[in-house]
Amino acid sequence: MPSEFSPEQLKKVVKRAQSGSEQDFYELYVLFSKPVYNFVWRLIGSVEDAEDLVQETFLKVHSELKHLRDANQFRFWLYRIARNEVYQKLRRTQRATEVSIDDDEAGYYNFLRDDIRQPDPEKLAISGELNDVINQALQGLTPKYRDVFVLAVFQKMSYEDITKVVGRSLLSVKTDIYRARLMVKEAIAAYMKRSRVEKI
Repeated sequence: MPSEFSPEQLKKVVKRAQSGSEQDFYELYVLFSKPVYNFVWRLIGSVEDAEDLVQETFLKVHSELKHLRDANQFRFWLYRIARNEVYQKLRRTQRATEVSIDDDEAGYYNFLRDDIRQPDPEKLAISGELNDVINQALQGLTPKYRDVFVLAVFQKMSYEDITKVVGRSLLSVKTDIYRARLMVKEAIAAYMKRSRVEKI
């Protein structure tokens, strides 16, 4: 969570915004607009669309905030709205892939833990070219894999918090993050292999 407010302070800001304080709503916008933009951009892959969708998200938050029953759930509620706005945009442009998001997955998958003896390829995303490779890999994922991967890796959410955003079981979230990590790491490995070949 953005660190400018403690959970209790954030709750008070949300409650004041619910009571009609535009100043407190602006505080929420300042606090969350950048992380929400990063989340949306990673999902949709377009700067222009991401900017528009962030505005749509906060317009909806502004109109619906009074209906939020638990101010402690604001962050998860906000990300659900942003995620829904992305999916509506994808449906409108006929780019969404139909996927099953059933809570119960067949079989059991052990979550892939990074080997601490090896550098984490996800951290290499700070380099421009490799960051482009990761973004291309993300756009190749189906939406249900893409959103949980972005929430886990770029938004640093716990598995339990991610379940609150996407509305799926803990096992389903872990499984989808595992699969998404494999696909992204395959793309990174292919990039690194190409880079080594080019240097020869």
